[in-house]
Amino acid sequence: MSGVPREESHPYFACPSCGIVGEPDSVEYALSPDREHVDWTVAMKVSCGSCRSYAEITQTDAVVRDSEHRCLRCGHATACPARADRVRCWSCGLNQPGPASAGARAEYLHDVERAADQWAAARVRVAKDDARERGALPWWTS
Repeated sequence: MSGVPREESHPYFACPSCGIVGEPDSVEYALSPDREHVDWTVAMKVSCGSCRSYAEITQTDAVVRDSEHRCLRCGHATACPARADRVRCWSCGLNQPGPASAGARAEYLHDVERAADQWAAARVRVAKDDARERGALPWWTS
């Protein structure tokens, strides 16, 4: 495992698909020659934690962590942007609404995440139906 700081390896970004500001669910990045930092000469591939879409971002797309958010579960303070919609606690891992999630913004965030969950469930149903038709679905599944 590399010694890349979390601030570099999981930058906050505004998703080009849904507009939600948060840390990515998954990242793919190149390392600098000293293997201690992200090499920003190569675009970072990220997936949105809210809508599950994929994007490529550069260092200019990363949102500066200019604030902090206190975890609702453990009380740990996590560095985040003031305009973050979602914050993942660095201590316990709880993914919770960020400083910018209030009022109409919170309703929008809820709608985006609900639609993404429904889309994920639909993909599972399609995959199960496909496996059932091919006769590859195990007997113990419904």
